[in-house]
Amino acid sequence: MEREKILVNCALPYANGPLHLGHIAGAYLGADIFVRFNRMSGNEVLFISGSDEYGTPITISAEKNHVPPQEIADKYHIEQINSFNSLDIIFDKFTRTSDPEHVKDVDEFFINLLEKGYLVKRYMISPFCVEINKFMPDRYIEGECPYCGYKEARGDQCDNCGQTLDPIELINPICKMTGNSPIFRVTDHFFLKLDSLQEKLAEFIDSKTYWRPNVLKFTQNFIGEGLHPRAITRDLDWGVKIPLKGYENKKIYVWFEALIGYITGARVYSEETGKPDYWKEFWMDKNIKSYYFIGKDNIPFHTIIWPAMLLAHGGFNLPYNVPANEYLRFEGEKFSKSRGIGFTVDEMLKFVDKNSLRYYMASVLPETGDSDFSMNEFQLKVNSELIDKYGNYIYRVESFIEKNGLSPHEPETMDAKDREMMKFLEDKFSEYSMEVSGIHIKRGISIWLEIVMAANNYFTESAPWKLIKEDMEKLNEKLYVSLKIGQYLTAMLYPYVPSAAESIWQTFGISENLENATFNDVLKINKFNIKKGSIPFEKIDFSNPDILDIQLATIVSVEDHPGADSLYSIKLHGDKIYQTVSDLKKYYTKSDLQGKQVLILTNIEKARIRGVESQCLILSIWNGNSKEVISSTGNDGDFATLGKYRYNGEETLTFKEFQKMEFTVSDHHIIAKLQEKSLPVMLNGKDVNVSIENLDKASIA
Repeated sequence: MEREKILVNCALPYANGPLHLGHIAGAYLGADIFVRFNRMSGNEVLFISGSDEYGTPITISAEKNHVPPQEIADKYHIEQINSFNSLDIIFDKFTRTSDPEHVKDVDEFFINLLEKGYLVKRYMISPFCVEINKFMPDRYIEGECPYCGYKEARGDQCDNCGQTLDPIELINPICKMTGNSPIFRVTDHFFLKLDSLQEKLAEFIDSKTYWRPNVLKFTQNFIGEGLHPRAITRDLDWGVKIPLKGYENKKIYVWFEALIGYITGARVYSEETGKPDYWKEFWMDKNIKSYYFIGKDNIPFHTIIWPAMLLAHGGFNLPYNVPANEYLRFEGEKFSKSRGIGFTVDEMLKFVDKNSLRYYMASVLPETGDSDFSMNEFQLKVNSELIDKYGNYIYRVESFIEKNGLSPHEPETMDAKDREMMKFLEDKFSEYSMEVSGIHIKRGISIWLEIVMAANNYFTESAPWKLIKEDMEKLNEKLYVSLKIGQYLTAMLYPYVPSAAESIWQTFGISENLENATFNDVLKINKFNIKKGSIPFEKIDFSNPDILDIQLATIVSVEDHPGADSLYSIKLHGDKIYQTVSDLKKYYTKSDLQGKQVLILTNIEKARIRGVESQCLILSIWNGNSKEVISSTGNDGDFATLGKYRYNGEETLTFKEFQKMEFTVSDHHIIAKLQEKSLPVMLNGKDVNVSIENLDKASIA
């Protein structure tokens, strides 16, 4: 099979916050699996992404944190690289749009299109906030979508129906910074003449019959409604400067300049590796296929606007495929940091391993429609499929061989059943290859699982524990085929779960690593030297992860309990007024507690303690001698997560049930490991650290 060159670009994530699992499922995991599969298939792949560091998401975060936008971009550029690496998602180049090299490419692109007549200066109506006395970025304006009626559409796009918008199109628009209605004023900007490219774009799209139906239909409908010139500059303080005199107060709009980051990433990678023209092979050779892995909210930018920019510029390849995924939801709801729905990558990896997370997410990728991330299903699939079926199969085969001091080798002949099994392996591998190369990632893992099921049945029916007493030649044959099955399974698993697959591969005693090998190389190896090791998977046990309703509350009054000298009667303001009875009198004066913001558990069963009703618990750290309340700052009623425990909005706990929960330092399964004298807590979508002492004995009380 002829070696191909393939360019894989991944949507540039905004550098304004941590990556959550919805991001990973939307674009990045599927891309990484596709890249690893292609490399193992012998293809040469260039894998590019990077931080999108301009645009309003960055400035919004900067304003909230009272820091310059570059500080936010710097922080999350590094954090996102680390998050990707922690999941074994490794790009050849993860660029950033604030890099001067990117600015050079944007300048060249802008001037090229201007000289060719594809950019035209026009006047437009833009939202202006009187209170702030400046034009507002599109994302700072929200209102009702004129197409679908969604009430929280942004001024640049509706997240519900995917339509790109201008702020003036919104019904009842408001400025997010003030809550007031903006006025619309005339300002001059440069526009990309999309209308002049409509015919070429329609011809380009009509040839993409192999695209995913949702992507193709959306794009065809978009073009069918007629394309219009679209502004590519804005009145902004933060962004790439327009490379012309007289436009110092305007910037190039993020949706235009960020897309050029794909070119920058490839070019800079080539220069860094000492092959300055290497990138041109992927961007200018018409035989090269380029893939863009994105979420569905990015479809119009990658199937219409980016192809239009490339057509206008000339010399660059157009996208071959844009396999956009739909949304991954968390227990039926859209991922939302602010509402405490779902997990970031870093949060999740504090209580599950990356191998299990990659495996489960690959099985629920939203390739053709929204899918659901279920904690219960996660636990079931990993424990049942990855560990009990695959892991146990490898362990059974290798343990038997090692225990009995055997060295299986390729047999001279095979019986009909073994020939049938080898044919089954080859056929399923062909199916697997066809599906993954066609970007049907979920189907690929399903085919792999079919082999796992057949493998366990084969080994059980072979009954080597009997053959060892009766027929050593037949035993060798059965064990050899069993190892070949394990070999196929492990090599096929590698694109999905690379670290674990590599670890298991070493137990076969094969010198060649999977990372730098091809399927063709490793699957023809017929010599094994079993070095049984531990299976690199841990059983998933979430231990009721969805049962604590924790929120931030301010202590508004502290009184002595009328019927108990050692207790306080305390009132707190969270999402409402709560009353509790507490033994904090032993450790705090009234003035110490008055006005303090603390974390409270509100779905505990109510109790009457010496005649006073207790409606919640104040969470504190107990070190064996004293208590320290868990305090932080924020808005009263802010939703919080603590450790592995979250709230599903249904259960009410008894105090005994709460006492049984494991919050101790020694429990390594808890998200909130007590490290460096701090307890990581999620509060209203942000990480906060609470200082505590005597960690070796500390636990949640």
